[in-house]
Amino acid sequence: MSINDRGLKKWQGFFMPEHVAQIKEMWLDDQKIKMPIWDEDRISEFEQLIRYAKDYNLYVDLSIYNEGFERKITCSVKALDPLEKVIKVVTAEGMESIQFDKILNVTVID
Repeated sequence: MSINDRGLKKWQGFFMPEHVAQIKEMWLDDQKIKMPIWDEDRISEFEQLIRYAKDYNLYVDLSIYNEGFERKITCSVKALDPLEKVIKVVTAEGMESIQFDKILNVTVID
């Protein structure tokens, strides 16, 4: 005589679709980072690195703040607009404009 039970099914809870969506949203909110506030020295350092990469036609690894998450791209700098505070870069996907105040980190690839 064998006992016929439901196996793992009896241990799985019942969740409403709204509850699952709310849990996913809470998990995403936990993963988000806050945009740091940079001092003038750090901003000047970023600017110098970007100008150096543009002048010598070098690639740059950029970390960009994107709606609470960090986005990393490797690109080459084509233009720097100090009035608009925008840099224009070329990535594998094409040309892109990046707001200077969204940059988290800059690394020049020699």
